[in-house]
Amino acid sequence: VPLGLVITWAYAFLLTEAGIYSYKGCNLNIPESNIVSEACRKHVPKMKSCRVDTSHALKASPWFRFPYPFQWGTPVFHWKMALVMCAVSIIASVDS
Repeated sequence: VPLGLVITWAYAFLLTEAGIYSYKGCNLNIPESNIVSEACRKHVPKMKSCRVDTSHALKASPWFRFPYPFQWGTPVFHWKMALVMCAVSIIASVDS
């Protein structure tokens, strides 16, 4: 998965740098409601989602986040569970 993501991102970067998603007379800084030309109105969503310099896909994606310590509460320790985990580890070591 990471290799496919890198290849796709590099391909999108090359297309952006080559100017594939740059249309004459279209400006991404103008809100879509203020665009007069129908051709620009048709191309602006594609320009915003396909260009790597304006898409903000990494920042807007819900699956990419930085974890912070104790976000689910403080860790707890139970002796019974620790013994079970030790037993399971020994059994797995002997079995392999």
